[in-house]
Amino acid sequence: MPFTSIRSKLTAWYVLLLGVILVLFSILLFFFLSKRLYESVDSSLTVSARIVARSTQINNSRTSFPGLDLFFDQLMGFGTNKSYKIYDGSGNIGSLSKNFDGSQFPLTQRAYSAALKGGTSYETFLLTDDHPIRVITMPVLKGPKLANLVQVGTSLKVVVDTLKNLQIILLTAVPAVLLLTALIGRFIARRALKPVAKITQTAKDIGSGANLSQRIPVSEVKDEIGQLALTFNSMMDRLESSFTQMRQFSSDASHELRTPLTVLKGQSELALGKERKPEEYQEVISSNLEEVQYMSKVLEDLFLLSKSDENQIALDCESVDLKSLIEEVCKHAEIIASDKNIKIVIAYLEGVQVYGDPVRLRQMIWNVVVNGIKYTQHGGEVKISTRHKGGGVLITIQDNGIGISEEDLPLIFNRFYRVDKARSRQEGGTGLGLSICKFIVDAHKGSIDIESKLGKGTKFKITLPKPGVLTPQKVG
Repeated sequence: MPFTSIRSKLTAWYVLLLGVILVLFSILLFFFLSKRLYESVDSSLTVSARIVARSTQINNSRTSFPGLDLFFDQLMGFGTNKSYKIYDGSGNIGSLSKNFDGSQFPLTQRAYSAALKGGTSYETFLLTDDHPIRVITMPVLKGPKLANLVQVGTSLKVVVDTLKNLQIILLTAVPAVLLLTALIGRFIARRALKPVAKITQTAKDIGSGANLSQRIPVSEVKDEIGQLALTFNSMMDRLESSFTQMRQFSSDASHELRTPLTVLKGQSELALGKERKPEEYQEVISSNLEEVQYMSKVLEDLFLLSKSDENQIALDCESVDLKSLIEEVCKHAEIIASDKNIKIVIAYLEGVQVYGDPVRLRQMIWNVVVNGIKYTQHGGEVKISTRHKGGGVLITIQDNGIGISEEDLPLIFNRFYRVDKARSRQEGGTGLGLSICKFIVDAHKGSIDIESKLGKGTKFKITLPKPGVLTPQKVG
C-alpha cells in the first residue's frame, strides 16, 4: 500500500504535476526549436538561391557566372553541403555545382508549376543514407516569361541530429529529474509532516499508557502544524482536567455514600444481634432513616449537578421580586439559626426585580445562608443585603464565622469539597451546596465571588441581571 500515507500522496501528486509540466515544456521546446531550425535552413536556402539567380541575370544566360562555385563556397562557407542547379525556361539543366550529384533531388512537377506562376517552393527529399535534403526552387523571370529556374539544396543531417540529440536529452533528463524530485519531495514531505507524526505518536502513547500529562513540544514557528499542536495540547489540558475531576468526583461520591452505608449496616447488625426492647428498635430505625435521608440528599444533588453538566435543566424564568424572596428565605433560616443562637440580619434590601427561575434562586440563596450558619460559632450573625449595581443586582451574604484560608478559596466550589469535613458532615452537609449555587448563578448569567479571612468570617457577593438587561438562556 504505497499511497496510503499523506507523505506518499503528496510526493506522488507533486511528481505527477511536475511530470506533466516537464512533458508539456519538452513538447513545446522540441516544437519551437524544430520550427526555428527549419526556418533558419529555409532562410539560408533563400539567400543562396538569390545569389545563384543573380549570377544568371548578370551573365544573361542560362549558365552561371564564371567562378560561382568559388564565390558560393566563400560566401556560404566551405563544407556547408549546399548544392545548386540551374534550369532554363524549358526545364533543362544548364549548370550545376561541382559537388552536385544529379540524383540528389529532381525538379518535381509541383515545383515547376509553381515556378511558371512566379512562386518559390520548398521541398524535402530523403536520400539513401536516411538523412533528408531541403531544396528551394526559385524562378528567374524575364518579364512575364520564365527565364531560368534555380534550385539550391542542403543536407538536413545537422538539424536531424540536433533534434535527435535533444530528444535523447529530454527522454533522459525528464525521468531523471522526476526521480530526483520524488526523492527530494519525499524527504521534504517527511520533514514537513514530522510534527504530525509526533502528534500521532503522542496520542498513541496517551491511549496506551493513559498518561494524560504528556504534551507535544510546540515550535516557535506558529504555522498550521504548530496551531494543530497547540489545539491538541489544549484539548489534552481539558481532558486531563475532566478526568481528574471525574476521578475526584467518583472518589468523593463513594466516600460520602460509604459512611452512611457503614452506619446503616453496623446499626442493623447490632439491632439484629440480640432481642431488644421496642424503644431500642425505634431508635435504630430513626437513626437509619436519617442516614437514608442524607444519602437521598446526596444522590438528589448529584443528579442535579449531573443534569447541569449535560445542559438538561430547563430554567422556568420570570420576573422575580428579590426582596420578598430573601425575606422568605431569612424567615425559614432563623429556625435553624436559633439552635446556635445566630442572628439573621437583613442589613438593607432594595426593592429590585431580577429575571430568573424563582425556585433555583431561592435554592441558591438558601444554600449560601445555611452554609454561613454552619460555619458560624454560637452567638454569631449572618448578614444579608441587596443593592443596585450597574446593570444588575448585588446580593451580599456575610457571616463572622471561622472563615476560609487563601489556599481553600479557589477550591470552595468544587464538588464534595469541605473546609472542615468532620464539622460539615456532622451538620448534615453533602459538600455539594456551593457547587449547586455556582451552577445556578452561571445559568442566570451572573457571577459569584468570595472574600474570606480565617477567624473573621466569609462574604459571598452574588451579581444577577435585571429584567431586560440580560436574559439568561434556558439550560436544556
